[in-house]
Amino acid sequence: MPVTPRPCKNCTLTADAQAIIGIVEASITLTGDTIEVTEIATVDRVHIAGMRSGTVSGTVFYDQGDNGVIKLEALIKSGNAVSFVFTLHSGATYTVPIIMTSWSPSIAVNDVVRASFSGQFAGECVIA
Repeated sequence: MPVTPRPCKNCTLTADAQAIIGIVEASITLTGDTIEVTEIATVDRVHIAGMRSGTVSGTVFYDQGDNGVIKLEALIKSGNAVSFVFTLHSGATYTVPIIMTSWSPSIAVNDVVRASFSGQFAGECVIA
């Protein structure tokens, strides 16, 4: 039985103001480094916050006629940073400039065509 791509009911994802529909799954990961500032005479290590970064990743149903797929394909070709906005079911948003780092269409026997994507933060992630 074929699977019908459907928009995510509890969240939305936009890339450069283009809605990405047919989401199978998507995630945003925020990371923070630490810097050790322990002084020689102390016993316990001491750390402070360092640089922050993050990634986005996900999988979509692949339809080359879909504007969201067209946008993601164009972004991997361009290398330009664009705004990605994750809106969660609660209305919380994560807005961050992203540079696409991978785009991977895949096929499987008796399954729908999908494409996986990932990107690297290119600036600050604003959580609202």
